[in-house]
Amino acid sequence: MDEEVSARVELAGVSGMSRARAQSLIDRFGSARAALRASPKARAAWLSPPLAESIEAALRAPVARQRLADAEARGILALGPNSPGFPAALASIPDPPLLVWVRGPLPDGAALAIVGARRASTRALGCARGFAAEIAKAGIAVISGLAYGVDAAAHEGALDGRGRTVAVLASGLDQVTPRGQTALAERILASGGAWLSEHPPGEGAQPRHFPERNRLISGLAGATLIVEAREKSGSLWTARHALEQGRDVLVVPGPIDSDLCRGTNRLLRDGATPILEPADAIEAVLGPLSRRPVAPESEASERSAPSDPGRAILTLLADGPRDLDALARALGRRPAELSGLLLELELTGLVRRDGARVARTRPG
Repeated sequence: MDEEVSARVELAGVSGMSRARAQSLIDRFGSARAALRASPKARAAWLSPPLAESIEAALRAPVARQRLADAEARGILALGPNSPGFPAALASIPDPPLLVWVRGPLPDGAALAIVGARRASTRALGCARGFAAEIAKAGIAVISGLAYGVDAAAHEGALDGRGRTVAVLASGLDQVTPRGQTALAERILASGGAWLSEHPPGEGAQPRHFPERNRLISGLAGATLIVEAREKSGSLWTARHALEQGRDVLVVPGPIDSDLCRGTNRLLRDGATPILEPADAIEAVLGPLSRRPVAPESEASERSAPSDPGRAILTLLADGPRDLDALARALGRRPAELSGLLLELELTGLVRRDGARVARTRPG
């Protein structure tokens, strides 16, 4: 068992302990494990008397090991910032989680967050689902919050595109929030996606958890796409978090006389990037090389010839399909860079993707 993760679970569970206070203790002593092994006097110098006593009470009756074992029995793992598989993107945000609880494999390549109104218009639901499908086909993971409306449509679209999607929950992973989304959540796992939360199993969703959860949605992704949002929508919190984290905010424009689009249109007024088609969002995540101009017929044969990296990919696929991660390692390329190269080969009909697997469309 990872002793640092166990210490973080113990520290996070101390009555009255805020995330900020726990992080300050970790920073002061160098690790959560060191903070809990320090003398009561050393800890007390940095804490209020009630909180210092709460830590002593927790240490007299530790719960972390049992909590971790129970979670593992449910297929849920706890990851700290130094754990293998911890999302590197979350480690760099201004308010990182002490640890995350995960069920299912987290994608390690390019990712886009897609969020929007719960009571969304038919236009927005169709847009979110259609965009997410094309984005998933480009090898970009879709991150959202499993809420009704745009979030659910984004997850559905990623599944339509046979891609990977991550549901970030505001409760422990032993209970799906909202409960009506259980079937969709199970489909996400079955497709190779994942659930993620910073709350331990057994902890229900509280109102304050949702804005905090939104910072993880934006933090996991290279950019956040807002499809539709009222002026006081929770999705605008996600946009604010994205900006604080140095991430791009992308927006699908809507009718200027629609209350449903007033929040998103104001984001555009304030400098967000307008997204008119899936290729715009793909380019925002993967870069301009992901968008190929339409070439005249005379250039078709030249366009279909793969680049040197493309030929290397085709050579590796000559013996059969490969997993995306294995292919990236074999080529010595970052997953995001590989996604752009694969998109070029897909557009010329040389390869096809089925979820996380890549295959040649015809023998070499």
